[in-house]
Amino acid sequence: MRKRYILGLSFLLLLLTSCAAQKSKQTTKQNATVSVKTTTNHVLQAKSKTWVFTKKVVSQQTKKRGVASQLTTSMVSKTDTTTNWVTAKGQFMAGSVNYKKVSLKEWRKNLNHNFVKSGRKKIHLMSVDQVNAVLKKLGANFRIAHLTELIFLATKSNGLTIAQAFAAKGHHLYAINIPYFDNNQTLTIDRGEVFTDTGTKKATGQISLAKLNGTWIAPQTTTSSTDTGKILIKDGYLYQQRFDSFERSAIQNLSTYSLISLNQNTTYANQKINAANAGYQLTQKTVASGDSLGYLYLFINQNKMIRIGAGVTTNYKKVNTLVAASDLPQDDITIFQQMDQKNPGEAASTITVKAGPAVVGMSKSIKYLTNPEAGQITSNQTISLNNGQVSVSQSEN
Repeated sequence: MRKRYILGLSFLLLLLTSCAAQKSKQTTKQNATVSVKTTTNHVLQAKSKTWVFTKKVVSQQTKKRGVASQLTTSMVSKTDTTTNWVTAKGQFMAGSVNYKKVSLKEWRKNLNHNFVKSGRKKIHLMSVDQVNAVLKKLGANFRIAHLTELIFLATKSNGLTIAQAFAAKGHHLYAINIPYFDNNQTLTIDRGEVFTDTGTKKATGQISLAKLNGTWIAPQTTTSSTDTGKILIKDGYLYQQRFDSFERSAIQNLSTYSLISLNQNTTYANQKINAANAGYQLTQKTVASGDSLGYLYLFINQNKMIRIGAGVTTNYKKVNTLVAASDLPQDDITIFQQMDQKNPGEAASTITVKAGPAVVGMSKSIKYLTNPEAGQITSNQTISLNNGQVSVSQSEN
């Protein structure tokens, strides 16, 4: 009797231990599921993040064998990628397009709507194991247990879905290609990309415009007709000489813009990516400028500025708090100012002097960080300056 009692008690303890272990596995699995999506949502809740392309992986797909398990890193330049992402309080933006989150069920339904009924049979979704393999290849240190742990997107305007699903952790955003399609030939397909947020870059801060006035020199520049290595700054404007012209651009304190308007501005977004690729942040706290060649000028402090463009970063140092009249004559400043006044809604961007009288190029804007039309000449106006007063003698549109 006592032996039966001991055997029964042992069996009961074994049963309880087994149930506890099973429950622990289920809890661990549930916690892991919550963790991936919760972590992603937490990262994306920041006020604003710009995600810059870092790496891409691909694999082959064949007619008979399907999607290959061997993943390779694609040789893609950061400047070749067509999409860089901006997230703000959980919302996704790419360029001027805004996206909304949708469930896997809705995403799949919308995906099917893009194909005729017979074509839907050719659509397949990557498995959880395939997704985890891509995440690992991209450098992620987490796994998913179900596709629902990823973030799926559709455009806010018309509900069109995109092929990628997302997860985020730390400073990285992972975009995984989910659907693939039957094909009759061997081809290379995209499997996923990883983006890095610009929070890992050097920040630039707010600086008083008055403290920027002066002459700035880039010692390492080989001077040419388009680049003298000298920048002149006076009262919120950046001046430089190119060929026979003085070019002017506005220095912008981006704190005067709302974060929402900046996030939705494609010109700003492109310059932000250029800054990030050079290792710097362009944020709402930045003071910066641009020019007609597409260069970005970031003020690190009141004595240091960097120019970013054409894959090169050039350092400038302020060598004098004054601008010599021989470098930037007062007459030219007067012409710029009065031509602004004579053309409401426009800005004088260039003054060109050759054999004859001066010609002023007018533009809709000289705010190169936020206006895509900045620096585009809308009219050339021939002018004269007499006793400090500008007169327009001819205008050519």
